[in-house]
Amino acid sequence: MLGLSDKYGLSLGGYLIPEFNSIASGGVEPGSTFLNFALGLHASLDTEKALSIPGGTFGIEFLEFTGGATNEAAGSVQLYTVMDGQPPRDRQELMQIWWRQRLFNDKLIFQIGKINGPGSFGNVQTPVTFGASRFTEGDITNLLFVPVGLNPTLFGRLPSYYNTGYGAVVHFVPTEKFYASYGLFDANGIRGVQTGIKSTPTFNSYKLHIGEVRYSWLLGDEELPGRIGVGVWGQTGELYTPSLTTENGAIGYYLFANHRLWYMHPHRDNAGIDGYFQFARTNANTQAVKTYVGAGLTSIRMIPGRPADQISIGMAWSSLNDMPGAGEFFYPGVESESTDLRDSEFMLQTVYFTTFFFKLGDGFWSLSPALAYTYIPNPGQRPDLPAAHAITLRLVTLF
Repeated sequence: MLGLSDKYGLSLGGYLIPEFNSIASGGVEPGSTFLNFALGLHASLDTEKALSIPGGTFGIEFLEFTGGATNEAAGSVQLYTVMDGQPPRDRQELMQIWWRQRLFNDKLIFQIGKINGPGSFGNVQTPVTFGASRFTEGDITNLLFVPVGLNPTLFGRLPSYYNTGYGAVVHFVPTEKFYASYGLFDANGIRGVQTGIKSTPTFNSYKLHIGEVRYSWLLGDEELPGRIGVGVWGQTGELYTPSLTTENGAIGYYLFANHRLWYMHPHRDNAGIDGYFQFARTNANTQAVKTYVGAGLTSIRMIPGRPADQISIGMAWSSLNDMPGAGEFFYPGVESESTDLRDSEFMLQTVYFTTFFFKLGDGFWSLSPALAYTYIPNPGQRPDLPAAHAITLRLVTLF
C-alpha cells in the first residue's frame, strides 16, 4: 500500500488475531470463557533491491499478546488451540529477527537469528509447490490445535510460537522434489526458560539438533501432489525427571505426509480433498508425550457459491508419560504439586474456514474467520477429568 517494496525492497505488514474460546462442558473449568489477542508487526528487507546483495532477506517481527489459560481450562496436554502458551500470558516480545540467504541458484539456503522452528521442521501444512501447484494454493489444513504444526514430542524443545528462540537452519535443495534441512537451536525452553521474552541468545549446553528430509511427487494422470518427510532430533543438556533422577539429553524421531486425495474438477480448479498423517516418538522421560499420531482431511471449494470456504477435520492421539508430573520442570530441592497424567489423550477437532480480501492501494488485506469445535473425551492433565467440549472463534486479519 505504501509502495516501498518495489522501490526500496522494504515490506511492512502484520497480523491481528482475536480468538474467543468457550469450554462448553467438562475439562478443568467447565463453562469458562477466554479472549486471546495477538498483534504482530513485521518488516522484511530485500537486500538485492536495498543493498545490491542478491539472494538475501532480513526480517524482524514484534508480538503483543494477551490471553488466558485456555488449554489448561480444557485439561488438554496436546493443546487444542495454538494461541495459548506458557505464562506469562501478557507479553510484548521480539518474536523473530533473522537473516536468510539463498546461494547457488537457490540450491543452498541458510537462515540465522531468532526463528520459529516449525516453519522449517515437521511442517505438514505446506502444500507441494511445483508442477500442479496452481491447484494447491493454501494450507493443507486449517485446524487450530497445536499438534498439526508442532508434534507434542517436541513441546518445549523446538522453539515455536510464542516462545521462539535463536538458532540456525541450513536447507539443501538439489531438485524441486527433494529437500534436506539441518537446524541447531537454543533448547533452554525445556528448562522453563521463556525464550520468547528473551531478546538475546543463551549459550550453554542445552541445544537441539534436528534434521529432516522431504520428498514430493505428482501421482497419476491428474497429477495429485504429495509429500513425505522424516526427521530426527537430539537435545543435549541435563534435565531432571519427575522422580528427580538425571536425564542427560533426549532423542526422538517423526514422520509426516500430506497428499491431494481427490480433485472435483481435474485440471480446472483446486476443488477437492487434501489429507495428512503424522507420527512421532521420543525416549525422553522428561516429556509428557512419548508417542503421537495425527491425521486429518480438508475439503476445498466444495460448497456451491463459496469458493473460499474450507472445512477441516482432524484427530490427535498421544500416549502420555506415566511418571507423575511429566512435562513439568523439576529441580533438586524444589517441591512441586504434581498429578498423574492419564495414560493417553485423544482430541478431535473440526473447523469451518473462509477468507475475504480487501484491496488497498496496490496491496491486499485479508480477513479469515474460523469457527472450530473440539472434543476431548479423555483430557490428559488428570485421570478424573470429564470429557471436554470447546468452541473457538478466531478472526485473522493480515495486512
